[in-house]
Amino acid sequence: MSKTIKYLVISIFILLVITISVSYSYFVPNFINNTNETKVSTGKLDLSIDDESINAVEISPIYDEDYELLSIHKNFGVISNSSLNSCVNLYINVSEISNELKSEYFKYKLKYDDKEIDGNFKNANNNEKLLIDGNIFLESNSEKSFDLYIWVSYQEDVDQLSMLNGVIKSNIFVEGYDSKNNTCK
Repeated sequence: MSKTIKYLVISIFILLVITISVSYSYFVPNFINNTNETKVSTGKLDLSIDDESINAVEISPIYDEDYELLSIHKNFGVISNSSLNSCVNLYINVSEISNELKSEYFKYKLKYDDKEIDGNFKNANNNEKLLIDGNIFLESNSEKSFDLYIWVSYQEDVDQLSMLNGVIKSNIFVEGYDSKNNTCK
């Protein structure tokens, strides 16, 4: 056998081994995992609340216009320790609420930036998250301050004595997702 034939046989053998190796490395993981998922990690999303508890004890009915002075007031911040901008949803995580407080007269107001979000606990249920506000933009490595007010709205023509014995156990809960730009959908 001449040298050129030996080199040709060795070259063909090397090409065959490379082809089999590449095919094996491509097809075997696809058959083993049997998924078409591709995961890409582009940054870290880390959100926290500096104070999440809500303590509501012996709430007395007040006029709506006096909520800033007489209601239960909770000031808290949502902190982003992330390399990503984020869109945030704020919830009141209700672990327990008595039926007496499931009323349109048991109200809350969330204030931040130039926004005011009003709501009530009429549709609140035990062990559920009540959305206060959603799609709040938060830049990476920043903090946004919020003021939450909770009160029983006094109505002269409504008997609200049963609401005075009501109980709510809850905390503030935050969820977020990354945002590619300065808006949330």
